[in-house]
Amino acid sequence: MPDTEPQPDPTGRYRIDRQIGAGGMGVVYLAEDTRLHRRVAIKKLRQDVAGSAARRRIRREAQLLASLNHPNIVQLYDVLEEEDGGMALVMEYVEGATLQEWMREQGTAPEDRLSILVQICSALEQAHDLGIVHRDLKPANILINRDGPGLIAKITDFGIAKSWSEHSNLTTAQHTPASWGAVSPEQLQGKPLDHRSDLFALGVLAYGLFCGQNPFGDSDNSFILADRIVRRPHPPASNLNPGLPGELCRLLDRLLAKKPARRPSSAAAVAEELEATDPGAIDRHPPATIASEDFYRRRRTAGKRGIALVSAAALAIAAIAAAFLSGAPPARDARYIAVVPPAAGGPEQSREVRLLTQSVQNAIRQGLSNREGLYLVPQSESRQLHNQSLHRQARAQDAQLLLNPDITCGEKNCELSLELIETESFSTIANRKISLSLDSNLGGFEQTLQQINYLLPQYPPRALSPTLTIGEEDYRRYLELQPRGKTYQNVGETLDALEELQEKAPQFPAIYELYGQLAFDDRFSNRNMDSMDRLEKMLAKAPPEIADTVEILSARLFLFHARYNWEASAEILAKLKSALPDRANYYQAEAIHYHLRGDYERALIASDKALALRTSTNYLLQKALSLSYNGQMEAARPYLQQALEIDDSYIDARSLLAANELDMGRTGETIRLLDTIAPHRLNALDFYNLCMAHYLEKRFPRADRCFTDLYKALPSDVEPLLYRAEIAREQQRPQRARQFSERALELSRQREGWENRLMQALAHAQLGQSERAVASLLKTRQRAPDDTYVNQTLAQIYIATDDLNSAEAHIRRSLELGQSPVWYRTARFAKICSHSAFADLRGEYPTLCTGRGPDGGVARK
Repeated sequence: MPDTEPQPDPTGRYRIDRQIGAGGMGVVYLAEDTRLHRRVAIKKLRQDVAGSAARRRIRREAQLLASLNHPNIVQLYDVLEEEDGGMALVMEYVEGATLQEWMREQGTAPEDRLSILVQICSALEQAHDLGIVHRDLKPANILINRDGPGLIAKITDFGIAKSWSEHSNLTTAQHTPASWGAVSPEQLQGKPLDHRSDLFALGVLAYGLFCGQNPFGDSDNSFILADRIVRRPHPPASNLNPGLPGELCRLLDRLLAKKPARRPSSAAAVAEELEATDPGAIDRHPPATIASEDFYRRRRTAGKRGIALVSAAALAIAAIAAAFLSGAPPARDARYIAVVPPAAGGPEQSREVRLLTQSVQNAIRQGLSNREGLYLVPQSESRQLHNQSLHRQARAQDAQLLLNPDITCGEKNCELSLELIETESFSTIANRKISLSLDSNLGGFEQTLQQINYLLPQYPPRALSPTLTIGEEDYRRYLELQPRGKTYQNVGETLDALEELQEKAPQFPAIYELYGQLAFDDRFSNRNMDSMDRLEKMLAKAPPEIADTVEILSARLFLFHARYNWEASAEILAKLKSALPDRANYYQAEAIHYHLRGDYERALIASDKALALRTSTNYLLQKALSLSYNGQMEAARPYLQQALEIDDSYIDARSLLAANELDMGRTGETIRLLDTIAPHRLNALDFYNLCMAHYLEKRFPRADRCFTDLYKALPSDVEPLLYRAEIAREQQRPQRARQFSERALELSRQREGWENRLMQALAHAQLGQSERAVASLLKTRQRAPDDTYVNQTLAQIYIATDDLNSAEAHIRRSLELGQSPVWYRTARFAKICSHSAFADLRGEYPTLCTGRGPDGGVARK
């Protein structure tokens, strides 16, 4: 033992044998109690950390241990205090190994694993009853005593434990001493903790025992691990160990729930479920399956393709709302019916005619979605084919029936004609005509609904249509707020108006559904982090009597998907499975659900099932999305091309194709594809991709104009300002560059959310403020996803602050996720081609510094 390390026992009662362990706060010695003739473990506070806070911490550990008396908790025997303020704890010595060491052994019996977990639960139950949360429950802090007839588990190291009522700041959220494997989402976020934080750590322990891996992978990047713990779903235990019973897999999922309220109620409840598990049902030698780290490597979140995903998800949920009926069984010989979009009126069309036309369309959709033997093609598909020939519309939608409405209006009235067409022979099999007054949109709705009944007597309604619980004036306002095209620029104003309308007509469910659709789009298209909070408050206002309506459930599905609350969204999907008559529509909803979760393999399976039942441009887009996010961008191309062959005006398919081309470095093809879309029809991320393509092509004047227009359209997004700063530097205009960076910094400070924190860090880096850039990053790391967009932005920040090792790690990560080297052939990344820190990266990716892009559009650096 070194001479500089004083003996931990000034009393002489304990004879030190040897050092047996060390941690961040103390050194542990094996000793003999000469009075009681037993071996003990003495934990001595380290000399180099013996400050007042550290002494308070070890004294607290002593107090907590003294209050605990349980066979599965290491016992405290004595407290030794020295004249200079030093402290040592004399504790029970456990002969054996840590759980971490024990888990490395091969062939551990399932009954032993279950027994250890039940013992840990028993110890936790006593601690929790006394109001104590361990907060660092990891395998290294569980000792396994192998003496005697059975295995005995004992919890140790209550060094960072706390009473629930304690509010000391000895351990701050910024410097969490708990290991990453044991920390709960709420602990990472600095939220108040209770016993359920330990249950999360128990779930990590149990997952390791039964799956042999940490549920959040083995990355050594704390930013990545924190993001996974707080936001990402873990790989299902059944994926890693198919030999586990379903009940045990579900228990692990509940223990690892992000929200404490969704975890089991107590450690005793967990023990009860574990004791009910049959060890014989657990495979002793589970087959090798995927690694948890591989599961996360395949995950990608919405970046430049995000708008296509948002559109697909929004349209899928809207289609669900149209088809979510009262539990009727699917019809075996049902036929698909599509609605022909009415001819668009010119500028001379009056507001009254436009609103009545919209009301008629709403009535037609509602009337057709509620019919025995009919499946309604989603309105999103029909709308895309506006002004196409009837033959083209029938073929594109794979529909056996078409309903063709025509409205001719005079000064006070409109004549509505409804024509039902059989597409095989293209003959009219029924028609109806009716006169509608321009004075009443509600009257037009009810009359149109009645005509649908007369038109389709062979397809009776499954249930009576609900009464419209809204007045004429408020219904007219609702019609005005329904989107009729690109909405991303005015979403906030529309949400404000819908909130005002809800106050007047709280019983009208359609308000909530429209609100949910727009808020979902605002969250992902505009990066508005507040929209989901607004949606949650809006749904809280819904009267209880409409809580289970289709519209409210659809709005909740928007909320749950945006919040990554997979358990809650899965509950709605379970209802859909029994309620949706159109099985293809259900499979599409399932594909969206799995895609948002990042389980692209299951999303692809669901997409294939939907396409097997009906060829749909939306289903083809979803298939291409899942392939793209799985890194198979070339494999996605045929599905996008097929969708464009069906409908060459299908903007979402063209958008995704352009995004894939950009990620693969074919910038010229991205520009060509997006230039075919009329400027007023470009969505937010199309706009961004077009600007980025010009920037990567080094067409700086064109890129600068593009980013200028983008910022005008989306002033909530400061990233265009940062790119304008980069362009100004490329053009040797440093003062102009500084002005853009300062403006971006000022705006990002006024806004919340990880995206704005990331932009704030990048602005600091551009201004040469390295320490402030890193400080902003520390506030970002717990939230930002592990995708190409975030990794490339982090690489920009680190290379600007001269942290080249971190820059290299994030560049490598983005390239692993499928991003093309072309993204790094700009002035900001010049060091890649000259500095030794990037030598290995240059060797693995030689086109980072040499050659041109596949289409020759990028200059050699």
